[in-house]
Amino acid sequence: MSNSEMRSYIQNFSLDNCKHGNQGYNRVLLQLFGLSGHGKSSFINSCKYVIDDRPYKVYAAVAPAEERPETMKRSSYALTGTITLVDNRGCVKLSKAETGAIYTQLGNVLPLDTEVTWDTGFENTLTNILNSEREDRSADFIVPVFIYNSETRMSDEEFSELKKILVKANEITGLFPTVILTHETSELLPEIKEKFRRMGTQNIFTLENYSEKNMRKTQNKHETILKCLCEIVKDVEFRMEDIRDPKEEKTARKKILHRFIIKREIERIREAGAIELERERERERARETGNCTLS
Repeated sequence: MSNSEMRSYIQNFSLDNCKHGNQGYNRVLLQLFGLSGHGKSSFINSCKYVIDDRPYKVYAAVAPAEERPETMKRSSYALTGTITLVDNRGCVKLSKAETGAIYTQLGNVLPLDTEVTWDTGFENTLTNILNSEREDRSADFIVPVFIYNSETRMSDEEFSELKKILVKANEITGLFPTVILTHETSELLPEIKEKFRRMGTQNIFTLENYSEKNMRKTQNKHETILKCLCEIVKDVEFRMEDIRDPKEEKTARKKILHRFIIKREIERIREAGAIELERERERERARETGNCTLS
């Protein structure tokens, strides 16, 4: 398809036109997640620029640095009448508190356009899950999209942790995340792309985002972004060929998150107990050393 045909396909996509109709879904949420400063907000601005076919505009504020994230909440941006982009809060480190919050965002438990805090704790996270009953978000068809800056080198250990996150995202949403690697001219790109392939990632796109400093239209940038969005929409159409129940899927996501936070709480209690035990041993050794000195 030409760029104009791809744009038209995306703009005119409707869940109502799927094989079995919308089956109770109202919209598709492209859930963007990943590390802070890796290009989630820039990707949103680029998508809006390409699909709207209007002068470049900053919709999602861009972080000045990876260590200084700009997005502190789940911010939503309508791309079409059916597709909404969600700029989830990114994490600085792959810590347990941060990854836990990522899962609640992907599970659509946290409401859109509200602040996201990392150190929520067991009770707060459980409360968020229970409170989600008050709002029916089952009408959202969730598509996870992981954004990664290919100029950032990660160790094998870090990628191992990242794989766990992508696998959990697949478990929560039913879809293995589409991976978008920004900065396609990076010399690290081949190495990073191969690592994501080894994780089992099938949909990998490499692209350069548009920005305020570089908003000049290029055929390659437009085409790559349109192809990425087209493949995501085609996958949604394919998934919608099955008989689905959005309310059952929402319940399943909540069960997964519930099991996850209980497991994390058990791990935290065990770790705290192990730390306290080691401290007691240190105090005992100190007492023994003091006694030996006195004698």
